[in-house]
Amino acid sequence: MPNGSSRCEFSPKRPERQPVRDAVSVIVPAYNAEATLPECLKALKAAMQPQDELILFDDGSTDSTRSIAEAAGARIVSNPGSPRGPGHGRNMAAKSATKPYLMFIDADVITHAHTIDKLAEEVEKSGAVAAIGSYDDHPRSRRLPALYANLRHHFVHQSGRREATTFWSGIGLMKADVFREFGGYDDVLFKHPSIEDVELGMRLINAGKRIRLVPEAQGTHWKDWTLWRVWHTDVVRRALPWCRLIADGQLAEPDLNLARKEQVLALLALGVPTTLVAGIFWHAIWIATAALLALYVVGILPFVRLLAKRMNPPQLIGAVLMHLCYHIYASCTYAAVILATRLGLRRPSGQPAGTPSKRVSELVG
Repeated sequence: MPNGSSRCEFSPKRPERQPVRDAVSVIVPAYNAEATLPECLKALKAAMQPQDELILFDDGSTDSTRSIAEAAGARIVSNPGSPRGPGHGRNMAAKSATKPYLMFIDADVITHAHTIDKLAEEVEKSGAVAAIGSYDDHPRSRRLPALYANLRHHFVHQSGRREATTFWSGIGLMKADVFREFGGYDDVLFKHPSIEDVELGMRLINAGKRIRLVPEAQGTHWKDWTLWRVWHTDVVRRALPWCRLIADGQLAEPDLNLARKEQVLALLALGVPTTLVAGIFWHAIWIATAALLALYVVGILPFVRLLAKRMNPPQLIGAVLMHLCYHIYASCTYAAVILATRLGLRRPSGQPAGTPSKRVSELVG
């Protein structure tokens, strides 16, 4: 693990070769990222071609983030005040970008050597306007919540359709002119890390643009999730705003086949605690609990197989239980938002579907 020092050595870039793609502006938003930034930038420098540029947005860091970026030769765009979030940072960095493509990488991701090339080449080959990659299946943290969260993300992207319906900022590339045309990230609606990338992707898809998933374009995720952070992010930063956009008609619901399977898994998951509690009063009902749990595990078996490759048996049991909880709190969040909307207990945004908040285009323009 890095020791947080601002002094770091960066390995030379890979041997120069003839460009096989257009140039890329690589954008890294960072706030107090000294623990992961040296290796993140080292990997990016190795993956970049000579015509590319590296831009780091320093979101008011108080550690050695800036000096690490300077040592890596990055151009730095700074926010001298209090942090304003990665969506704002990406918008600000994009204003100074000069290349045809914008590549967004989080400061805790170690990019694989050809990830940038694969995403740019997919856009050029397919005619899409953007492409997203995937975390690999070797997350740095061995803490159970971190293993679970990172492997879940890997599994979703590895099993997703290549014709994607959302954008992703962790490892994502977009044509610069399209990014600016659509106003970039909505950092008014999303002042904290949330689903600003999903919302941007939704605007692109609604306008008839295409986004491609390239599961081979990978990076190693460093984030050391705690259980509380996993649950808070899943509910507050992901499920809640996502469900609100769906309820307000601004975001399409998932693909029908996927939605149907997830609905079944959610019902099975909800049935487990329900029958477990009921069994206190009538023990025979616990047979139903065991049956529902078995059916649930069968339903997520492909994911379980992935978990089993990276976890010991106690960790595997814990991860399955975490996934069960995921389906419970995600479905409960959706039901609560839809019910509150229909009962008039929450006010819809009133924003036309696919329209960014008022100030976004000014930030990126």
